[in-house]
Amino acid sequence: MNMEIQAALDAADETDAFLQITDVVFDRQADVGYQSLTDAEKTIFCIDSLSREMENGGFGQLFHHDAGAIFLDMLASLEKIRAKRSHAVVQQIANYFPDGIVPDDEEKRIDTFDQLASELVDEIAECDERFHDAGENLIELTLKFVAKNLAGFR
Repeated sequence: MNMEIQAALDAADETDAFLQITDVVFDRQADVGYQSLTDAEKTIFCIDSLSREMENGGFGQLFHHDAGAIFLDMLASLEKIRAKRSHAVVQQIANYFPDGIVPDDEEKRIDTFDQLASELVDEIAECDERFHDAGENLIELTLKFVAKNLAGFR
C-alpha cells in the first residue's frame, strides 16, 4: 500500500485528499506511463482527467485532447466508483460514435467527434449540461473507491 495515499485519505478536507491522491497517481503515470498503472491507479487517473476536461470545456475539449484516448477507460472508471448518473451521460456520448467506439487515435477521434458535433450540436450540449448537473460528488465517490482499494496503489 502506498503510504502517501493513506495519508491523503486521512486529510480532513475531501478536496485536499483527492488532490493529494491525484498528485501521487499523476506523478506515477509520468514515471511509468498510463499502461503501467495498476487498475486502481488508472481509475483515479481517468476520473481526474474526465473531471478536468469536463470542467474546462466539456466533451468537445475531452475528445480534442489526449485524455480522449482513454475515454472507454473513463467510462469503466465511472462504473467502478459507482457514479451511475455520470456514467449514463458519458455512455450516451459514447453511443453517438459509430458502434459506440471512441477511436483512441487522436486524428480519427477528433474527425469523428467534429462530424458528430456538427450533426448533434444540441444533443452534445445537453450531455455537457447533464454531466455537470448529475448531482454526484465524484470526489467523494472516488475517495470511497480508494479507501476500498488501498492495496491497488503502489
